Amino acid sequence: MVEVDVFWSYGLGASFALAAFRQIRRIEAEREDVQELKLNRRQLRDIGRLVKEIEKGDPAFTNQYFLKTLLFLSLLFVPSGSNLLWSNPNWETMQVGSYETIPGWLVSGFTITNVTQGILGYWITRNLLLKGEYYKAAQQTIYAYLGFWFILVNGWDKTGYKRFFSRNREAFDSWHWTNVFGWLTSDVVRILLAYGLFFIPLMLHWMTAWLKEGYEADPEAGWPADEQEQMLEFMKLNGYLLFTVLGWTLGSAVLAHLLIRWFGWTIGGALASGLVYLGGLSKWGLAPRLLKKIMRVADLEAPPVWELPREYEVVEEELIIVSA
Repeated sequence: MVEVDVFWSYGLGASFALAAFRQIRRIEAEREDVQELKLNRRQLRDIGRLVKEIEKGDPAFTNQYFLKTLLFLSLLFVPSGSNLLWSNPNWETMQVGSYETIPGWLVSGFTITNVTQGILGYWITRNLLLKGEYYKAAQQTIYAYLGFWFILVNGWDKTGYKRFFSRNREAFDSWHWTNVFGWLTSDVVRILLAYGLFFIPLMLHWMTAWLKEGYEADPEAGWPADEQEQMLEFMKLNGYLLFTVLGWTLGSAVLAHLLIRWFGWTIGGALASGLVYLGGLSKWGLAPRLLKKIMRVADLEAPPVWELPREYEVVEEELIIVSA
């Protein structure tokens, strides 16, 4: 949907970067100009700097992880949204627009941001990973999916789920819970299934493969050597990923919707924010525990890459000692 794809594309880019966090840090740590990577808040928001880095062939954007992220966004994510916007403009705009009312610039902006927001999510997550701020990096994905689900469930007028489960504007205007059955047999669901059955498994495959690659390169990750144990760990990993997106963040959005519906925007919103933070995002919450399991790290803070020892410097020191 137009209103949620901004969050979704950002979350996709952020989650791909997070899945390859060990490899991204290694690539940057091996750069000769690694000391130039000391990033401040202004640089994190500097889009012009991002463009310059891409143009000069920076290693951050010439590796398989960024390139696959870009291909996923442009070849899969954009076509799925464009298809839905063309075939079902009412539903894709959350029952706001139609063929007659959707301006051309909105269509262009929609398709462009489905790529640029993903690049931005990858870029900001990557910068935070280089600084060793794993939890802040992971929050890029978490907050993106929280925003995604909240708009779908609640929306701007507490009717997000009604808009979602209505196949067109007429169904929404005469809402009844039986609209769900009409929606299930609509073109919307067929298109969602056609794309979802293809790119969701691909997304999970890339993310788990990149995480596994990182585990195997890091002895501290404790990745088992036995193939049967690896299969079990893979099942757990996919379970953690799916629970984070389809369980915890969706559940938090539903809880927020119910509280807002029962107590209003002010009281309900405050209660929802407090519960989501304390139960999920705080150091006592669920999110840090899930992330440690997914990333297989003991701590969600690490030294910046420019403070890591350089492997070639260690080799040079050993050569000097031997020759002496």
